[in-house]
Amino acid sequence: MSAARSPVTAGAPPPPAYRPELHGLRGLAIALVVLYHVFMDRVSGGVDVFLFISAFFLTGSFVRRMEAGKPMAPVAYWARTFKRLLAPAAVIVLATLAAVRLFLPPSTWMPAIHDAIASMLQVENWLLIHRGTDYEAAATTATSPLQHFWSLSIQGQVFLLWPLLFALCAVIARRSRIAPRRVVLIVFTVIALASFVWSVVSTATQQQTAYFDTTARIWEFAAGSLLALLPAAAPAGTARSAPSRRLRVGLGWAGLAVLIATGALIDGRSMFPGWIAAIPLLGATLVFLSGVSGSRLGADRLLRSRPFSFLGDISYGLYLIHWPILAITLVAAERATAGPLLGPAIIALSVVLAYLLTRFLDTPIRRWSWANSSAPRAGAVVVAVLAIGLAPSIGAKQLLEDAAQDAERRATADNPGARALMPGFAPHPDADPDAAPLPSAATLSQDWENLPEECSGEFAPAEGMLEGSCRMTDAPDGAPVIIAAGNSRLAQTAVSLSAPAQENRWRLIILRAPSCVFTPGIDSYLGAECDAHNDAALEYIDQVGPEAVAVSTTMVLHEGPERVDRVTEETVPALLGDGVDVIALRDAPRIAENPVVCLEAGGTAEDCTQPLDRGTMPEGRPDAAVLEDLAARTEEDGGGEVLPVDLLPITCPRDACPPIIGNIHVMFDEDHLTATYMESAGPEVERQLEDAGFRW
Repeated sequence: MSAARSPVTAGAPPPPAYRPELHGLRGLAIALVVLYHVFMDRVSGGVDVFLFISAFFLTGSFVRRMEAGKPMAPVAYWARTFKRLLAPAAVIVLATLAAVRLFLPPSTWMPAIHDAIASMLQVENWLLIHRGTDYEAAATTATSPLQHFWSLSIQGQVFLLWPLLFALCAVIARRSRIAPRRVVLIVFTVIALASFVWSVVSTATQQQTAYFDTTARIWEFAAGSLLALLPAAAPAGTARSAPSRRLRVGLGWAGLAVLIATGALIDGRSMFPGWIAAIPLLGATLVFLSGVSGSRLGADRLLRSRPFSFLGDISYGLYLIHWPILAITLVAAERATAGPLLGPAIIALSVVLAYLLTRFLDTPIRRWSWANSSAPRAGAVVVAVLAIGLAPSIGAKQLLEDAAQDAERRATADNPGARALMPGFAPHPDADPDAAPLPSAATLSQDWENLPEECSGEFAPAEGMLEGSCRMTDAPDGAPVIIAAGNSRLAQTAVSLSAPAQENRWRLIILRAPSCVFTPGIDSYLGAECDAHNDAALEYIDQVGPEAVAVSTTMVLHEGPERVDRVTEETVPALLGDGVDVIALRDAPRIAENPVVCLEAGGTAEDCTQPLDRGTMPEGRPDAAVLEDLAARTEEDGGGEVLPVDLLPITCPRDACPPIIGNIHVMFDEDHLTATYMESAGPEVERQLEDAGFRW
């Protein structure tokens, strides 16, 4: 999404021939992105075309340098490229943070700060994957106004990788004496095929992840690189160029039709970036191949016109600006869509601001002779811009964390949480009646399970297993171990075991896989990745040999009544047979509306209390009979103990689900309990375990 027509700096590849029709195609692509975001909430394919175009020009430049026998100079390329890209990005990131602070509720502040840091460091796509972002979701306070940096991050990662690949190709070509173009053709064909196959498989099995996954998108860049190697991709300068003028006219208009129809006729939000992404790239390819038709009826004449040229000029700025304005406006106005009046206003404002950003920052930075004169100077600008863009974000993050820590230091007195429901509870004599609830508003939506240590040493998973999903508490060497395994909802509930475990000098390990219910050995409806993670988690349990394993033995879906989880079919009996105690956690409730949104809209705790749906969660556990049967069998045959734990009475006491109990937020969305509240539930968990016969 970088702007076209960049100046040459020291160490830079020679510039490609200027293609005004491709500059206009860039403008059309950004127009489609904006229009489809604002009015249709669909994937336009415009982003895919951007990635495609950037690789086309990048490849042509480096191949010409290879054929001329010049060094690849990747560091100079990086300095020049990121000098140009980061300055406008930093302005938009900081302006977006300011708008979030002014117009959005505090619960959005910390996520926006994390997005700002990730965007500047070109890793926003990986943060969105880690967060479990659904690109299809409607605009809410959970929608990041910096979410669109996912594609810029992928582009930045490719801009870091591609010069290294060309340097490798240059070495291979020099040593093998094979023509540089042939080497590049082979290398990038392999990359394109491997990434395309992975993209199709990943999109079919884990589309939310695939959408933001660099490895599932690299084939689009590789396709642009391969196109740059074709002689037919060069523009035709006259009407006599082959193929004929008539064919070029047809190719151009066919390409535009395919590109425009991608979003208009195909609702492909849940299909990208698999094979469906080849459709807009096909359209772009036809425009590339049509070149300059030499006809006044050619599509290239339209793309070279002033309106499309103008859109091409401001394309980078327009992409940067339009999404934060749209996302913040919709959330602040509590609207799901922009509509026929607000939509054009958002687009008009975006165009004006994009022009100003391009005119007064982007263009001067690109034409800055001092910075363009050498790679070290361009690199110095990159470092300076990163410092300017990151410092306010890091500073604001520290301030919010310090405020949260100050509140937590008084938590014993001011924020008893679930302890307030225990028999004989008395408020602390030093409690501040005006103390703010925990977690703080700025950190509430990020209150995930986060045990203090990654699994390491003897508790480190085997290489390639459970990467990034295994965390543990500290404990003495040889301490007994509890392993909790399951999805994010189970992980939140399992935090209630951390305080009792530490007080009794046990080690708690949590294996969390977002959206993956723990059903090892059973093909799940969640796809191959979840199944592989579950099998790896069971293998890890066998490897560690814990004294106890905690799993959800019931399941609460968005629709239908609570039911017995399939983990009880094979895994629980097998664990009990091996002498492992099983802590049978009841699944957490789901509620109809996000309580945080209700509170931030001005509702009181009483206003935002929601009735517990007994049709969904009955008074008695649906797995009670199964657990009793398992307990009877293990008592007769020997083995581990079954230890039921039900926290529903302290999350939704007296058939009501309040947003705050004991001055602690109970849930941060419709589906997840807060880690802070679950930590306060430690005494209740310890009581239930001891009543079930468990001894620490």
